[in-house]
Amino acid sequence: MRSRLRGQKTKYHHGDLKRTLLDAAMTLIDIRGRDALTMREAARRAGVSEAAPYRHFANLDELLGAVALEGFEMLIGDLESTSSAKRIRGAYLAFAGDFPGRYQLMFGALADRKAVAQRKEEVTLVAELVEDAGGLATLHGLAALRLAGLGDGLVF
Repeated sequence: MRSRLRGQKTKYHHGDLKRTLLDAAMTLIDIRGRDALTMREAARRAGVSEAAPYRHFANLDELLGAVALEGFEMLIGDLESTSSAKRIRGAYLAFAGDFPGRYQLMFGALADRKAVAQRKEEVTLVAELVEDAGGLATLHGLAALRLAGLGDGLVF
């Protein structure tokens, strides 16, 4: 067996590090909010070195953008899997309630330009999917009120 020489690079392998980092970031955001996420914390939760996340994300803004887009894919999947207006409303509001940090990130300010451009398309699709269920503005407003603890008694 050869021993590693000083300065010699070791082989890198983690499996699907990008997916692992996204999962770690989403969990942290859902539990503690957007401000709790750092590249260092994502690496720690993924069980990799502090430098490893930079193999897939240039900076924290890019990771946050990827989390937001992943959230839209999940929400769209939930909405597409149901058909009645009542169930679409329920799916939308359940997503916001189940993943509050992610939901707020999805509809909040993003600094990653690539994610901002793609998010516009995702929001347009969500708006089309919820059009007959009250519309995006109404559902988003109700979800925001519920997340703030103000809309529990509101009936739609």
